[in-house]
Amino acid sequence: MSDLVLHNYYRSSTSYRVRIALEMKALTYQYVPHHLRHGEHLEPAYLSVNPQGLVPALILGDGTLLTQSLAIIEFLDETRPEPPLLPQDAPGRARVRMLAQMIACDIHPVNNLRVLTSLRTLFGAGDEDVANWFRH
Repeated sequence: MSDLVLHNYYRSSTSYRVRIALEMKALTYQYVPHHLRHGEHLEPAYLSVNPQGLVPALILGDGTLLTQSLAIIEFLDETRPEPPLLPQDAPGRARVRMLAQMIACDIHPVNNLRVLTSLRTLFGAGDEDVANWFRH
């Protein structure tokens, strides 16, 4: 058994980012799926692991909980430096971080399942409204 346990959802882009980093570093980890569309991330068993009820969540061998994909990836790169995920030069690292933050901060929040569900259930948004949300 691995000392890394990844709680994730196979269609989650945030989870996918972490899986890519784990695979690029050839790290062994336990894969624990939580089907978001079935609400498994909101069940008491998972909320006891991650009270935020979000994926991904990485549990370290000492029980430390890490959440948020970019923080997890940064942790992995700092604690397991080979192979490095970032370029050696500062401008190159800045470009990688810029792209990662564009995805995490500008793209992901607009089309995240939690936001889309809220648009439909809390605000009664229909298909056309949701399409307009994507374009805003």
